[in-house]
Formats: sequence, C-alpha cells, structure tokens
Amino acid sequence: MKIILPVIITLLCVSKHCLADQSQITLVTEHLPPYQMIHHDSSVTGFAVDVVSEVFNRANISYTLHGYPWVRTYNIALKKSNYCIFSIAKIPSREALFSWIGPITEKTNAVVYALKSNENGRKITTLEDLKKYTTAVNKADVTHTGMLNIGLTEDKNLYVLHHSESLINLLVTRPEIDFIVVDDITIPHRAKLAGISMSLLQRVIEVESLPLNFYLACNINTDKSVIDKLKTNLDMVHQDGTYQQILSKWTGDIKQVK
Repeated sequence: MKIILPVIITLLCVSKHCLADQSQITLVTEHLPPYQMIHHDSSVTGFAVDVVSEVFNRANISYTLHGYPWVRTYNIALKKSNYCIFSIAKIPSREALFSWIGPITEKTNAVVYALKSNENGRKITTLEDLKKYTTAVNKADVTHTGMLNIGLTEDKNLYVLHHSESLINLLVTRPEIDFIVVDDITIPHRAKLAGISMSLLQRVIEVESLPLNFYLACNINTDKSVIDKLKTNLDMVHQDGTYQQILSKWTGDIKQVK
C-alpha cells in the first residue's frame, strides 16, 4: 500500500491537471446572418462560427455552441463563468464587463435605414434630425446604447424591440416607426429573412460614431489560461492567412451595400 497510494495520488493529480487544461466552454450567440445563423435543428453556421471554431480547435479547448435571442445570449455570458459570446460589439460601457479575446469580423459602422416610401428618410442630414422621428433598435444591442448616446429617448423617439428578427418588419407593419438601425453587411440577410426586398429600403445616414467591430469575448471569471490560449490562437488565425481563407469562403454573403 505504501507504494501504490502515492502512485494513485500522482495519477489523480495528473488527471486533474489534464481536466484543467481542457476546460469545457459554453459558447452562446444570436441569429445574425451571415455572421451566425441558427437553423431549425438548432445547429449554428456562418462566417463568425467558422472563425471561432478554428480558434477553439487550435487552442484544444472543448466547447458546446448554443443560439438564443440576443438579450438572453448577452445576459448569460455576462453572468456565468466559462461562457463565451460572439459576435459582440466592443464599446466603452462593456469593456470592463468581459474578457475580450479579439475581433472576429470585418469592421463596419451602424447605419440608419428606412422605407423608400417614407419621405422622412430624405429629411435626415444629421444624426440630430433623428430626434424629430421614431427609430427602432434591438434591446441591449450596441445600437440601443448608441442611439441613447446621441440623445434619443425611449418611449419618445426611440422604440426598443426584444426580437431582432422583427426589426425590418416594423418599417412595414408599424407606420409610426420611421427608421431602424442596422449595418450594411447584415441588412440584406435580415431583409431576406423578413421577406422584404432591399429595393424597398433606403440608406438614410451612417452613424460613424458607432463602429460595429464584432468580437469574441468571455465571462470575466473565465479561467485566465483559457483566455490566454484563445487570444494567442485568434491572433495566429489573423496572422497566418486562415482568417482571409475563411473570409473568402463567405465573400458572396459578406458585402457592403453602399
């Protein structure tokens, strides 16, 4: 027994060390084509999914991936350790709330859109002009924060929606909603999902003060060794050409409408 016991203890220590190195991470995301698309069978695909999967595989970190509405996605990653979230915009009010791994999408800015039939869209020359009308955003989204920062007020000239899938439909079904805030890359996919032709929409004004540089981030209490591995491997994906290879695969879906 004197010989066997230390061996057992050593094996247990080795086993625990191995488990610590292969931390189980839960990834959460929302439906935001073409970056990530949640299908009827609950599978998730998309450009950002490919990038994040490559990073986790290189880091040899096991994970599960779940898609939820944005508010649930954001809150669960905010509250639970060993949860990571994408694609999340990095803004000053969020900087201290997460451990930021790095950017996983091309940089773009928020843009205000309206129906072409809405004459108010042609009256907007500055962001200040938006205060005269009603703009819709998704709750807890970066656009929600951004519109509040430029001076819009909830229940006055800012309408807050809980379900991102319905944002474009508001322009058609709610005449009192003049504008929505989205971005040039995702709006063609949002429009297709809503069954609305892009030819019916007009690009009103770009919000240059609201860049949408989407990141991979993790709960602030996630193990530091996991954070370090993810950062290192995301950097490598950007540096060795893999990111561009993945981007080229999705080029037909990721294009800006100027």
